[in-house]
Amino acid sequence: MNKWNIYQKERFPLLGYLPLMATFGFSSISFSLHLYNPYARLSDISIAQAVAAIFTTLFWFMLMRIADEHKDFEEDSKFRPYRPVQRGLITLKELRYIGVFIVLAQIVLSIWVGFNLYLLGLLAAVYVWLLLMTLEFCVPKWLKARPTLYLISHMLIMPFIDLYATALEWLPRGGVFTFGILLYMISSLCDGTVVEVGRKLRAPENEEHGVDTYTHIWGPKHAMVVWMVCLTISGISTIVAGFQVRVGWHIFAVLSIIYVYAFYTAIRFAKNPTPQNAKIFKVLPGVWMILMHTMLGFLPFFI
Repeated sequence: MNKWNIYQKERFPLLGYLPLMATFGFSSISFSLHLYNPYARLSDISIAQAVAAIFTTLFWFMLMRIADEHKDFEEDSKFRPYRPVQRGLITLKELRYIGVFIVLAQIVLSIWVGFNLYLLGLLAAVYVWLLLMTLEFCVPKWLKARPTLYLISHMLIMPFIDLYATALEWLPRGGVFTFGILLYMISSLCDGTVVEVGRKLRAPENEEHGVDTYTHIWGPKHAMVVWMVCLTISGISTIVAGFQVRVGWHIFAVLSIIYVYAFYTAIRFAKNPTPQNAKIFKVLPGVWMILMHTMLGFLPFFI
């Protein structure tokens, strides 16, 4: 067990992921419920739906990590030999066993909520997109030569996950896809991009040879422009989604403060990309994501 503890600390820190996934999973169920019933209470939340949303979401990110270990094995062996798989702590075969268990667990959780072919179909759609991502859409060299397209193609899995997570609530009650769900998907897509770009921002002296970061690809200034554009769209779509469940102004008030601070940090890093100024991007995107989903998922119960 010790080797798995070391692996998760280095490659999938559960203490960091669990709060994010718990917030995201619960928010997906709550937001979908409030679109249907604006005055729903906490007691109206289905425990099965909430548990399924939280753990299937956590499992998606685990599967993405396992897929990355396979997809990037040769590159990591060449440029990052210090990683757990490369130094022999964990094998790819062991990770595949874990992956099979996770897939089975996701299927069981989906059936636990209620056997629904449409819900299982949405589950399958995420698997298909994850497989395409792992294969890098069968054009790895072409795609890697276009980092913006690479980023978009890989982040598009987020709306699929959102659709599935919210469908755990609206499909069993015979609901339909709505404009509010679309807004939620757009918000999460951009929010996920904020996190993804933020975790790959480095000061020049911290760049590693052979490791593609967005500061290396675009330069600090352009990377900050992309990050702020994603943050802006995330904020706008979250606020508009909030108005669908009566909490738009509340979200606007909170996110505006974070947005102003984020704008300041982006300018500071663009002008002076030091390790100290880069540290905030390991924390701020996660804070933004938790706040966004907490407000969409919890505030409607109290407003």
